[in-house]
Amino acid sequence: MREFLKSGLRGWFRGYGGWPTYNYRPLYLQAFDFFVKNLGMIIPAIIALIISLIVGFVVGAIGAALALTGLSIGIVDAIGFVIGFISGIIISFLILIEAYEAGSVVNGNLPDIGLAWQSTQNTREKFLPTALLTGLIFGVLSALRIPGSFLIEGLFLVLVYVVSSGIVSGVRPGLEQSLNWYSSTFSKDGVSSLILLLGAILSLVPILNLFVIPYTELLATLMVRKY
Repeated sequence: MREFLKSGLRGWFRGYGGWPTYNYRPLYLQAFDFFVKNLGMIIPAIIALIISLIVGFVVGAIGAALALTGLSIGIVDAIGFVIGFISGIIISFLILIEAYEAGSVVNGNLPDIGLAWQSTQNTREKFLPTALLTGLIFGVLSALRIPGSFLIEGLFLVLVYVVSSGIVSGVRPGLEQSLNWYSSTFSKDGVSSLILLLGAILSLVPILNLFVIPYTELLATLMVRKY
């Protein structure tokens, strides 16, 4: 009986570095379990929010100063593009940082923002094209002020989540491969795929995204590792 209990306990705590094995649970619930026990993952998102506010204030102040000088033609559109471009790059690299933290958490370790930042620095060249394209899309949509553009941005962020998770997992998926992968996962895990999409869209909602981005990246990491 003692050996049976010991083997049962070992089986229960075997898995992600001492975590209970949640293989029988849906991935979106596994991601939630990891997130609520590692709320420190919101720290990078808080830092990114502060940086975004500072950048937005500075760019807005410069734009207002230029407008006062009479150079108002196209100033609003230009400011919108710059803010959108910078915001797209910031959120892209934030997702990559969260991907490294998610990889650490899923492996049974605590999130380490210092290690995640260093890892991001080491792989920035691989990720830079994705970040620049994200910034370009965000910038153009911001300048054009298209109604509902955040939905388009959210759809594209799904690919950013997949690319980030792939890089952390040791592969380098392109945007086309990421799109094909995401499309195929609907037939394997439609609920998690839909939640990943919803999370990507809600990643653009201020304050709420402090919690949504870490959770969504945890889900993306689990999905990439499984599928």
